[in-house]
Amino acid sequence: MLVGVDCDPRQRFESMRATLVAECPGNVSLTWLNVGYSTSRRRGGPHSSFYGGSLRAALTLLADAEIVTYLDDDDWFAAEHCADILKAISGRKWAFAYSIYADNETGEGLCIDEIESVGVDKGIYATDFGGFVRPSGLALNKLELLPIVHLWSYAEWPSGDGEDRLIFDRLRGEPHACTGKATVYAAIDPQDTKHAERVAFMRSRGVEFRSAIKTDSARV
Repeated sequence: MLVGVDCDPRQRFESMRATLVAECPGNVSLTWLNVGYSTSRRRGGPHSSFYGGSLRAALTLLADAEIVTYLDDDDWFAAEHCADILKAISGRKWAFAYSIYADNETGEGLCIDEIESVGVDKGIYATDFGGFVRPSGLALNKLELLPIVHLWSYAEWPSGDGEDRLIFDRLRGEPHACTGKATVYAAIDPQDTKHAERVAFMRSRGVEFRSAIKTDSARV
């Protein structure tokens, strides 16, 4: 497991590292990349992606494995996620799992995401982007997809985001599979431009989202 630190505005690096080291299973190695500065243009670095700069690309290349899966700092996996996605990617270039909208403040899983991170040519992004899978749902064979790894460091839009759209656009035509399970918990941010659509969808499924804020939101 590799953990990248883009910035540490609340000086929590040491305490978080101590927690993860204490909880890390004996069969897992834990490697930290904290170079002491941000590579993101948002914080004075050269790379246009506001959300980690070149970190995802660098960590992908540094991983001592062909198969790389991603996890944003505000998302989390169900226990079976990694085993399921490793089976799904066998013989393919990439794989994904479905997601569960989650409350960042309570840690509660709320509702399976059936509208956004649902794969190629599906969901609300089918027409504009050919579908979508959020980074935390993805696993890549980095050797098969090496020419696109650098795209994690690029922003598609002036707002500094969209690197995930660039990656997904290059993945769409490549051999892939879905686990068929929702094993990625994706924290909802009321500051996100899609928040109203997510809330409306959850309400259509009989679920109410009540948190008015997201602690440590990257969108403020």
